[in-house]
Amino acid sequence: MTNSSTDLTPEQLQQPLGPGFRVYFETTARLLDRLEKRLKQRLGLTLSEYNMLLLLSEAPEGQMRMGQLADAIVFSPSRLTYQVKVLSERGLVKKVKCPQDGRAWQAELTPEGRTMFRRASVIHAKGVKNLFTDAVSDEQLAMVHQTFGQVAANLDEVTED
Repeated sequence: MTNSSTDLTPEQLQQPLGPGFRVYFETTARLLDRLEKRLKQRLGLTLSEYNMLLLLSEAPEGQMRMGQLADAIVFSPSRLTYQVKVLSERGLVKKVKCPQDGRAWQAELTPEGRTMFRRASVIHAKGVKNLFTDAVSDEQLAMVHQTFGQVAANLDEVTED
């Protein structure tokens, strides 16, 4: 018998994560913690800051509108504004008016930000290799890619309850 408001059995409600999701959740938290510690110890960067530098380095001319960047990094606009301010104070990004729309702002990667990103990407890539890709086969990596591609597509399709 299922609960109509959740469509889950009482047993599923007692263990809602299931073994697959639980190991994913716990392992991901540990993996991200280890990757972030490497970046913090060596360069003083958090993973969120690294991700912002990554997104800007991939953007045309190293620039992204603030709203686009907030969506891509999954930050609230106010959190992104704060994060851009922090990185701006370090000389890694700057906030500039959008040339196409004078009312909008965008974040721009500075030359110092590009240098920091290159240094951080080497550290991050070595960490990902040592902690993740070296631990699984090519077939397993392909399966992870396929599985999370499906999860990503589902996230785009399913609305919040």
